[in-house]
Amino acid sequence: MQTQRDHVHAYQFMMDRLSCALVLGDPGTAVFPARRALTGLGFGILVAVLVAAGFGVYGWIVPGGSAAFREEGAILVEKETGTRYVYLDGVLHATPNLASALLLQGGQAKVKLISRNSLRDVPRGPALGIADAPQLVPSPAELTTGPWLACLPGSVVDAPGESLGVNLDPHALAEPLPAGRFLLVRRSDGTRFLIHAGAKHRVLDDAVPVALGVLDARPVRASQRWLDWLPDGPALGAATIAGAGAAGPQVGGRSRPIGSLYRQELASGERRHFVLRADGLAPVNRTEALFLEAGPAGAAIALDAAALAAAPRSADRSLLSRLPDLSAAGWQDPGGRVLCLRQQPTPAGTYASTVVLAPREQAAVDARGRGFVHARPASGMLVAAVPGDGAGPAGLALIADGGVVFPLADAQAVAALRLGGRPPVPFPRQLLAALPQGPRLSRAAAAEQITRQPAGGERAS
Repeated sequence: MQTQRDHVHAYQFMMDRLSCALVLGDPGTAVFPARRALTGLGFGILVAVLVAAGFGVYGWIVPGGSAAFREEGAILVEKETGTRYVYLDGVLHATPNLASALLLQGGQAKVKLISRNSLRDVPRGPALGIADAPQLVPSPAELTTGPWLACLPGSVVDAPGESLGVNLDPHALAEPLPAGRFLLVRRSDGTRFLIHAGAKHRVLDDAVPVALGVLDARPVRASQRWLDWLPDGPALGAATIAGAGAAGPQVGGRSRPIGSLYRQELASGERRHFVLRADGLAPVNRTEALFLEAGPAGAAIALDAAALAAAPRSADRSLLSRLPDLSAAGWQDPGGRVLCLRQQPTPAGTYASTVVLAPREQAAVDARGRGFVHARPASGMLVAAVPGDGAGPAGLALIADGGVVFPLADAQAVAALRLGGRPPVPFPRQLLAALPQGPRLSRAAAAEQITRQPAGGERAS
């Protein structure tokens, strides 16, 4: 009589035959089809356990076995804390920033991550470096070459001081002053200037804004430093006529004082203007006529062709070209925008300034009229100070992230910081001096022991 065990064995035998028939195509084979796979899996698990145990025993006997700190020129970054180290003459020195580490190890240095345990038994020396040097040094691909914006906070408030808004982002949005338009600015001492066609013209008297119809326009407060970057044009004011007020020669059968203004209406509708001098009528351009009419000469006297032909003529032609033609120019309302100069290097080793209007957010000027320095994150600029009247950093300098200027001591410092791949950008000396200043970067200074902590990112505004 069959027992329950016999039934179970019979069932297992039948299932084995079905498996063999399905997998091997032979229900009568005596080999279990999954036996090899199971055997291999078991051996694989056993080998993995033995290997893991071996690594564990090795790590227990020799913890932190990395010797990366011994590699020449390595900059070590501790994984657990981010602290930077350099290994010099068998001694490990902490450095406060990447710039110091590069100056110590040179431009061929490589950054390597290392565990704290690997450095646990390495002899330690004092911290070396320059406390306030840049935390990050831009790569050659991250160096920008301009242009940049130098903007007037006086566009926002009436008493901004001498600060400037500086945007070093070459992609900052700004629109050039349209052709045929002008702007008015005012220096701190009250002197007014008219900006037109890329030049500044000093306004000598009220006849100028009256003649141009901008007596009530608000001039933008501008610092002398900003004005110095624009070329000088001729000063604007009514011309001084020698002997003005004295009796002059007769014109149109009537004697009038020297300095009187005349106009001739042409058939084309155009007007020609003349001023009376001691020797006769002298031609003037339309700008001169506007200023004379708004000043001492008064309204121009109409003169027909016959009277003009009979009148004595002066040989003086100086008032035809003394001033630019502003008769058709119009005042440009900033409309809430900030007056700026877009400065860009030129092939001649200097820079050119273009008058532009920028949104306040692009002009590095806050809502209270305070200027600051804006730069793209992780960017920088290698600059050479262009000589000027103001005192400031000389030679090469790195403008790092945040707009801080770090003078570079020599070519060795430039090479160590990996900045030698591009020529320096000519940069206005006065503007460079106005930016927040950092310490001078040199390999000798980086090798000195640090006696104080970094300033924690404090910058001038």
